[in-house]
Order: sequence, then structure tokens, then C-alpha cells
Amino acid sequence: MSKPCVKDALDAEADKTMLNNPGAPKHGFFGSLLRAPRNVFVFFFDRLLDGAEKGKPAQRSDYIGNAEWVIHESQARGSRILLWASLLATLGLLIWAGTGSIDEVVRGEGKVVPSRQVQIIQSLDGGIVEEILVRPGQEVEAGEVLLKIDSTRFASSLGENNAEYLSLLAKAARLKALATGDPFVAPEEALKQAPGLVEMERNAWQARTSELNATVNVAREQLKQRQEDLRETIAKRDQASASCGLTSRELQVTRPLLKSGAVSEVDLLRLQRDVARYCGEQKGAEAQIDRFQASIKEAESKIQEAELNIRNQARSELSETNTKLATLREGKAALVDRVKLAEVRAPVRGTVKTLFNNTVGGVVQPGKDIIEIVPKDDTLLLEVRIQPRDIGFLHADQKAEVKFTAYDFAIYGGLEGRVEQIGADTVTDEKGNSYYVVRVRTDSSTVGDKLLPIIPGMVAEVHILTGKRTVLQYLLKPILRAKANAFTER
Repeated sequence: MSKPCVKDALDAEADKTMLNNPGAPKHGFFGSLLRAPRNVFVFFFDRLLDGAEKGKPAQRSDYIGNAEWVIHESQARGSRILLWASLLATLGLLIWAGTGSIDEVVRGEGKVVPSRQVQIIQSLDGGIVEEILVRPGQEVEAGEVLLKIDSTRFASSLGENNAEYLSLLAKAARLKALATGDPFVAPEEALKQAPGLVEMERNAWQARTSELNATVNVAREQLKQRQEDLRETIAKRDQASASCGLTSRELQVTRPLLKSGAVSEVDLLRLQRDVARYCGEQKGAEAQIDRFQASIKEAESKIQEAELNIRNQARSELSETNTKLATLREGKAALVDRVKLAEVRAPVRGTVKTLFNNTVGGVVQPGKDIIEIVPKDDTLLLEVRIQPRDIGFLHADQKAEVKFTAYDFAIYGGLEGRVEQIGADTVTDEKGNSYYVVRVRTDSSTVGDKLLPIIPGMVAEVHILTGKRTVLQYLLKPILRAKANAFTER
């Protein structure tokens, strides 16, 4: 007789259950899944019974039970694989949720605004419109001519100023040559633009130089004559001085001979007369020497005075000429600027917004608005509205993603940008809603591969990256928030 088996009893009970419930699964995956715990329990319980009956030979029914258990175990293997796969998948999801990070952003709605204010172009001097080269809505480059004003008046004044300027420039060169005694050197500017004026000034310099040379030559001839007269007078003085000395000596020797009668009184008187004549000639020559020396100095001073007068006069005229030249330079710069401003040019790259004067031949009043241009830069500036609850997470230079509502983000994409400025205080709109104005500047001014344009006024959704957090933190946030607020009600 076989030993009692727990497995047999449980199988009988299971068969009875199947008879009472025909719809229950007897075999297959779900049946095996239901029987797996029971089979494990039966296996261990039967082994306990086997251990209690030591030394007894195994019965044939035990082998039959073990075979049935092996069959049931093979059927439950698929269930265990599924169970382990589910556990591993759950563990993998938990690890990914704990380590994988996602972007944390602050969302806001923004509008494209000009990075620079609308440029209002005016005319300083005004005038008559000669030509209009643009129309509203047209894109223009910086420096492009937008409108021309008749510059005839300014050009005429500039021509007169330039002619007088060149004339004075050549005159200044002539006066400088006379003042310094250097050769005449024509200015390059005057030589290129007015060679006739330069030639006239060269001739004037030559005439003045010839006049100076003539005056100096006359004075030098007079000096030469005075020097010759001085030399002759010195020779006469020397001769008279020698004769005076000899006759005086002869008179001294002869005078004692008069008493002895060796010479007559007539001879003595003759000697006295000769002494007086020679000594008088000596004194006269000395007086003439003084006069000739004075006249020589006068002639030399005349030469110096002639040169000095011409040079001083040239210096005085040169000073006045340079003053006039400086005034003309300033006036010329102003006139050139007026002629230049007659061509109204775009100060920046942008789009013509308004053209206030549309009539060729119309009069533009000085200081009045002519054209409005909306600047267009290589980057865009957006004013984004941010809720006060999110402003604490923002700071300058944070990355942002801009998605324009005019272009489908899934097709054309968006633009990358950075936070440039954060408003110091909230702004309240007409509905009473408070928000902060945050300025975001993009890295580009076009969207997509087709370079789709962005113009001021376009609306965009802006995502400002404030940080990163894990998926698990995101999922646990409601639980942690509830925990923080739990059991705190009154």
C-alpha cells in the first residue's frame, strides 16, 4: 500500500474543483501560473514526509508523484520567466527614473521688438526733393541713399568757398617763401585744382623777389661806394699826417736858424703855412672818415632794413592769410557736410516704415521728419511675459528656446537664445494681470533652412531653461508637496 501523499490529496481536491467549475482553466499558461505556488508547497511537504520515514523503501507512488511534479514545474517555467522579466523591467525603470534627467523650463509668451528704436530720419537744412529712391516696406542697407534733396545752393556756395580757399592757399605759399627766403613751393592741392592761381602767385613771388633784390643791390652799391671813399680818405689822412709830421719837424729845426740869419723869415712863414695845411688836411680826412663810416653803417642797415621790411610784411600778410584759411576750412567742412546731407542715407539696416514726403519737387522743412526706418539686426530681441512665481528661477545669460507661432515648430523648428535682461519690477496690464518683462536675444534672425524672416510684432512661445531634474523627482513632486502640507490644517 502506497504512502499517503499531500500532492495526491491536493490534486483530488483540484479535480473536484474543476468538476464543480467546468469554466476554470485546467491546463495551459494561466493554469500553470495558478498551480505554481501549490506545486512548490507540495514538493517541500512531501520531502518532509519522506524524511520522517527513514529506512523505509520508496514506494512506486512516490515516483509517480515526482514525475507529475516535474511536469507541473516545466509548465510553470514560463510564468517564472515572465515574473523575473517584469521585476527586471520595473528595476530598470526605477534606475532610469532616478538617474535620467529632463529639462526644467519656465514658459512665457513673448513678442519680437526692435532691438533698437525706430530710426526717424530728418533733414537739417531742408530743401526741394529731387528724387525719391525708396517706398514703404522696402528693405534698405546701412548707408543706402533713400532720398535726394536739390543741392544746387549748397554746391554753389561750396564752389565759391573752394575757389577762395585755393587762392589763399597759393598766396600763403608765396608769402611763406618771402618770409623765410626759401624758394616758392606750390601746394599739391592748389596745383591740382587751380594751376592758374599757382602760376599767378609764382609770378607775384618772382616780382617781389626781384624788387627786393633791386633794392638790396642799390644799397649794396652805395655801401661799396662808401667803402671806396673811406679807403681813399684814409689814404689822404695818412699822407696828410705824414706831411704834417715832417713839416712840423722841419719847422722846429729851422726856427733857431732865423736868429743866426741862416734862413729868412719868409722861409719860416712858408714852413708854418705848410704845417698848418698838412695838419688841417689830416684833421679834415679824419672827419671824413667818421662820416664815411657812418654812411657805410647806414648803407648796411638799409640792406638789412629792405630785406626785413619785405619779410615782416610777408609775415604779417601770411598770418592774416592763415587766419582766413582756417575760417574757410571750417566753412568748407560745413558746406561739404550740407552737400553730403543732401543725399539722405539710411543710418541702419532695416525696413522703411513711413515716408512722410512722397512728392518730387516738394519742400522739406529743416528739422522735419522725412522717413521712419525699423532697424533689422542679425539677432532678434523678444519681450517675454513671465509670471511672478517663476521669476526667482531666472537670471541673465540663461539659455532659451523660441518657438514662433507663425511657423510650425515641428516643421521649421525654432531659435536658440539667451536671457539678456530681467525687469526690475512687475508690470500690470489693462486686465490687472501682473508679470515681469524678460528680454531674450536670439542667435539668429531667420527660422529654418529657408531662412524665413522674423519681423517685429511676431508672437512666440519662449522656454527658458532653469535647470534639470530626474523623472523620479518629477513623479514624487506631488507626493512631497502633499507631505509638506499634510496635517497642517486648522
